[in-house]
Amino acid sequence: MPGWAAASASKLDFEKREVIQLDNHIVSPSDKKSNYSIIGEGSSAGGVYAKVKVVGDSTFNNDLYCDQFKCTGTSVIYGSLESNDINITGTLTLTERVIGPEDESGSGVSGLHAKAEKMKVVGEFHLPGDCQAENIKLNGRFTVGGMLTAEQMTLKIMGPSEAMEIGGSIISVKSGRGKLLDGWFASNASNPSILKVSLIEGDDIELENTVAEVVRGDKIKIGPGCRIGTVEYRSSLQIHSQSEVLVQRNRSVD
Repeated sequence: MPGWAAASASKLDFEKREVIQLDNHIVSPSDKKSNYSIIGEGSSAGGVYAKVKVVGDSTFNNDLYCDQFKCTGTSVIYGSLESNDINITGTLTLTERVIGPEDESGSGVSGLHAKAEKMKVVGEFHLPGDCQAENIKLNGRFTVGGMLTAEQMTLKIMGPSEAMEIGGSIISVKSGRGKLLDGWFASNASNPSILKVSLIEGDDIELENTVAEVVRGDKIKIGPGCRIGTVEYRSSLQIHSQSEVLVQRNRSVD
């Protein structure tokens, strides 16, 4: 089983989850969850909510669990985020609070994670650990320190982006467009709209402006602006004349 599929198989079922443990407090679905809103600038200790809405600048100081997370503005979460529906117009950053130099291990991938059924980002998304969803749509830029996995993934890149690994069934990476973001992400030679990743693995893969060590899948289309070390395919492979692939391997005969 591919790595991305194994991660997807272990995903949380938000509707059927029996308990959540948050700072030694057990929360069950029978507990009544309230909505939480921040308008302007504000902060929260994190916790379990029904709907969380941010319009402005927000800080959450612990893990956040909710049915819906919607942010128009900027949100910083010192912990993980799990939600059925994550919708960002602006910037979402998940990070660990560093107390002192002794807390900076500098090794491995962070245990912080984002999990969702649906995730839509117009702007920026930054996370030192893994991000997992059924459906991801992004128009902007992102950094994921671990694995980025989804059954269906549409990434429209505007600005430098990176992940350690990307996995899914249907993966599309293209150059982003949109008047809302044109001024925000001014692409130039020092700030290219390029996705950098070690491994991309899926079934149906289409790439543009991507630098990857390995791309592995069934049907693969390498569009313009790509530099790929090794492509492993089964059914079909297309390579644009403005892209470079060092090694091609047809796995259909294995």
